[in-house]
Amino acid sequence: MSESIPTHPQLAALLLAGGQSSRMGEDKAQILWEGKPLLQRVCEVACHCASLVYYITPWPERYESMLNPEHLSGRTVQALSETDHQRGPLGALWEGLSQIEAEWVLLLACDLPLLDPAIVQGWASQLPHLPPESLALVPQQGTLWHPMCGFYRRSALEPLQQFLDQGGRSFQRWLPQIGTTPLEVGTAEFRMLRNFNTPGDLHAPRPE
Repeated sequence: MSESIPTHPQLAALLLAGGQSSRMGEDKAQILWEGKPLLQRVCEVACHCASLVYYITPWPERYESMLNPEHLSGRTVQALSETDHQRGPLGALWEGLSQIEAEWVLLLACDLPLLDPAIVQGWASQLPHLPPESLALVPQQGTLWHPMCGFYRRSALEPLQQFLDQGGRSFQRWLPQIGTTPLEVGTAEFRMLRNFNTPGDLHAPRPE
C-alpha cells in the first residue's frame, strides 16, 4: 500500500484489539491473511486516513512488533491501555475519547482487512461539513449501524459516559440518541465492511 498524506488533520484513528476472539478460537488481531496480520492491515488503512493512530488493548505488548514503524512506512502508532475489558467496544471508545485530543476519532475494529482507504478518506472529507450537534458519522444499512468503522466527535464523550453509567453496552441503541449522521452503504462499502469472525471467514473468496 503506497504512502499518502491524511486528508483530515483533526482526525485520529483508534484501533480495537481487545476482543476475546471466541468464535475465531485464537487472537484474530494476530492472524495472517494474505501474508499480513489482520491488525496490521487495518492499521495501514488508518495511517492513510488519520494524522494520529492509536490502538487500545489490555495486551499492548502483543502487538508492538507488528505495529512498529518499519512495517508502517515509518508511521508511529501509540498504544492505549484498555483498563475495563468488560465494557466491550463502547467502553474502549470511551477510554479512547478520554485520552485522544483530536476533534474526531475514526474507530476501526481489527477484523476488517478489506477496508478501502479511498472510501474511508471520502467519508472523512464529510466531517468538516457536519453540524455541531452531529456527534458521529457511521455507515448504516436500513436500521443497522456499522459502528466498528465509524467517526466519533470528541464531544460524544459525555453522552457516552452517561449511557455506560446507565448500563448501556449497545452501539445500536446509543447511536440514535446522539444525532448520528448516517453514511450510505452501497455495494463497494458493503464488501469492505465484511468482518472476519470465524476460521471459515479467512478462507472465503475475496469479494469481487
